Amino acid sequence: MKARSSRLGDIVVTLLLLLIGGGLIYGNTLNREVGQYISDALEMPVVSIGLGFILVLSVVLRWVGGFQKQKETFINFHSEDGSVGISTKAICDFIERIGKEFSAVKSIDTKLIKGKDALDIALSVKVVSGNKIPELSHVLQQRVRESVRESLGLEEIRNITIKVQEIVGEPTKHVDSEVPVAE
Repeated sequence: MKARSSRLGDIVVTLLLLLIGGGLIYGNTLNREVGQYISDALEMPVVSIGLGFILVLSVVLRWVGGFQKQKETFINFHSEDGSVGISTKAICDFIERIGKEFSAVKSIDTKLIKGKDALDIALSVKVVSGNKIPELSHVLQQRVRESVRESLGLEEIRNITIKVQEIVGEPTKHVDSEVPVAE
């Protein structure tokens, strides 16, 4: 209910601001009579105070609306004994801890995309220079998929996408037999 009233308030405030701004632009560029009428109306204290109140109130309402806490979402799965819900924040934290097990991963950020019947996982990683990214990606995808299935019970994982955001550090000599495994 709060989200609906917040959207309605946004629409009303946006329309008022568009109307006021559009009237000022129209009146001062295309039709000077309208501009003169608006200028005369703004000289009246009641009109200028009302307009000022609307502008200040619109800014305050946007600030208050921006500070509202987002409702935490859960991913539910069913078992023989009932239903279990795991917060998306908990899942992301779990996956990020898995990524930090790899010495080749400097940092990792997780995003979950909840589909109708499956879950997609998008990982943004910063990789330490000198590592084989295709091998690292493959091992990381497998480790995340297995761990999420085993530890969290989430079976329906469709895709695990890895995007390398940055390669950090100085290039190092690497041995061809090195494989980026979890520590």
